[in-house]
Amino acid sequence: MQKGPSQVSSGNIAPAVVGPEKDMKDVWVLSGLVLFLSGLIAVAWYYGQTGDQDRITSATEKVEPTNVSELLKHASAVSQAEASTPRTTPVTAPVGTPADIIHADVYFETGRKGLTDEGKALLTSQATLLKEHAEYGVLIQGYTDQQGSAGYNMKLGLKRAETVKTELLNAGIAEHRMKTVSLGEEGVLCVDTSDVCRQINRRVHLEIRKIGQEHMAVPAATATAADSAATGNEGRDLYPSAPSH
Repeated sequence: MQKGPSQVSSGNIAPAVVGPEKDMKDVWVLSGLVLFLSGLIAVAWYYGQTGDQDRITSATEKVEPTNVSELLKHASAVSQAEASTPRTTPVTAPVGTPADIIHADVYFETGRKGLTDEGKALLTSQATLLKEHAEYGVLIQGYTDQQGSAGYNMKLGLKRAETVKTELLNAGIAEHRMKTVSLGEEGVLCVDTSDVCRQINRRVHLEIRKIGQEHMAVPAATATAADSAATGNEGRDLYPSAPSH
């Protein structure tokens, strides 16, 4: 009887692990090395950030709240100073030229010819104008209210006009540039008898007019002729000539 092929019965045999164990060890070593390097990088980054934060905190701590307020005030002051600093661009201011005719009134108290403080201040400003513009002359007109007689008021009006003229003379205005006249109560503007109306009428009116210096000064030739004529008349009055036959 022929023997068949030998049969080998095998029990539960575990499969062999394919791949060497050495490779697994290398993987674990590399993994550990990567983790170690990652940790070093993380630590370096952490301390770097901490150092920067410390420097920022230190710089911030140096700027106290009071310093911040002072800095803001200083910045505001600098901005205001720059805004208020005039530009260097030259600006030519227009030269004011007075009108050809200027009117002004000086008021007086009842029955008085003396100037009030307001009147003196007004005449000071008018004298300044006349000194700056020699081509202007002034007509000084005296007025009164309707109280008193017409003759008295005419004299009072002239006294007031002469008071104003004297004030301007003392301020340096040449006499030949001024003329005085009195209208008394004839020149009243307000016709009722109220105190307000009477105050308006008690005044000296200044009419300052552009005339020209050559039209205000008396020519020398005319003045000499007038003086000679006056002297001649005086001589004839003292020594009358004999009548002719």
